Amino acid sequence: MSKRLMKQLLPFFLSFLLLAGCSEKPTSNAHWGTPEHIATEFFHALYNEKDLDKAKSYSTAEFASLLEAYVTPRQVARTLLNMSYDEVTIEVNRSGQNLRQQYDDDADVTLIFSGQFNGKKVDNMRTVQMIKKSGKWLVHSVKIDRFSNTASY
Repeated sequence: MSKRLMKQLLPFFLSFLLLAGCSEKPTSNAHWGTPEHIATEFFHALYNEKDLDKAKSYSTAEFASLLEAYVTPRQVARTLLNMSYDEVTIEVNRSGQNLRQQYDDDADVTLIFSGQFNGKKVDNMRTVQMIKKSGKWLVHSVKIDRFSNTASY
């Protein structure tokens, strides 16, 4: 190849390398910065990364204090949220008309959890109360559906 052709192809090659390095799979099926995205990232930190501090960073001070009382991500998952997973996929519930009920600085986001625990498939749904503080969405609480059971099969 000639030097001229090499110089012309070099920017394309470098661009390809940069894009290939940025192909990390997103952890959320929601737009960045939205209440849905933050709620998904909270649970991803808790269940998949097992990082309680990261989960607390997506929470209000009050909810972070509650999480801290449970000491470990496993205890939060098992006791506070009543959901245990070895691995889980978390998605925003896109069925129905109300994906999110938002009123100025608060929103309710419904998430669907599908994963494995002790070799069994486990599916759950939770509604997350989000609050906007200083322009940033935070998890305020997680509503437990008292009429649903954890589905495992």
